[in-house]
Amino acid sequence: MSGKVISVKANDSVLEAIKVLRDNRVSGVPVVDEKNNLCGVMSGTDILKLVGHLIDYHPFLIPFFRILEDRPEDLRDIVKEASRREVREIMSEPAITIEENASVYSAATLMFKRDINRLPVVDKKGSLVGVITRKDLLQAFKDIGGSDTKLGKWAGD
Repeated sequence: MSGKVISVKANDSVLEAIKVLRDNRVSGVPVVDEKNNLCGVMSGTDILKLVGHLIDYHPFLIPFFRILEDRPEDLRDIVKEASRREVREIMSEPAITIEENASVYSAATLMFKRDINRLPVVDKKGSLVGVITRKDLLQAFKDIGGSDTKLGKWAGD
């Protein structure tokens, strides 16, 4: 888990959010409102669904990069539309979260049961303090053995 949380605002454009994902080399981020309250999660999957909708193809059935290669005019339209759409329109909500005093085992169980790739970590007040990813879980189990270690302790908070 990283204490430095990369997030986007619910009213950011999808295009701005894509740049955040790209610049930080992450596949998803928590979405916060104007007061930095967690209101959802946005991932590359949410963006792919938007792209698929805009070009009238299901992005998981037909590789959309190939479609864009064949129809470059669609790329311009997608970029225009992504700059008009807000993150709140495509994010997954409500965000599934876990408290920082939860065990690594609990985080892993929740992520597996809910089939999610990232899990926002909140403090007792519900404020976002980090995000744990599947990659983090693998590292945690390698480093500490997992079941009763708390997320906050593992993150060095």
